[in-house]
Amino acid sequence: MKLDDFVAETLKQIITGVVKAQEFGNTQKANINPVTGRLHGSNENRLVCSETGIPLQVVAFDVAVTVSEEKSASDGNNASIGSISVSPASSSITQNSSMNRIKFKVPILLPTTGTLKDLGY
Repeated sequence: MKLDDFVAETLKQIITGVVKAQEFGNTQKANINPVTGRLHGSNENRLVCSETGIPLQVVAFDVAVTVSEEKSASDGNNASIGSISVSPASSSITQNSSMNRIKFKVPILLPTTGTLKDLGY
């Protein structure tokens, strides 16, 4: 897989995952990647909801992705069933693989109970 295809597909899947989480969050009074998220003062590591002052949680993802490509050559017929490959005895297989790490963070405004007054705001 070419690098540009890998990057595009990875970002598409991250976006799809965030959208699915947002849809679920809406049913649970949670907000995934809220537009109201703001930095708290000068602390770059602390996000708060600008409407409520409630701290956002940041979920960090560190995903290892392994990509492998396999080419086989044989002097006869070979068959492939799912991920199981059956080849004749006189065949050669060349396999290339690479591992990539993908790191990203998603801010979340978790559901709360009570009112802001109850929470001390």
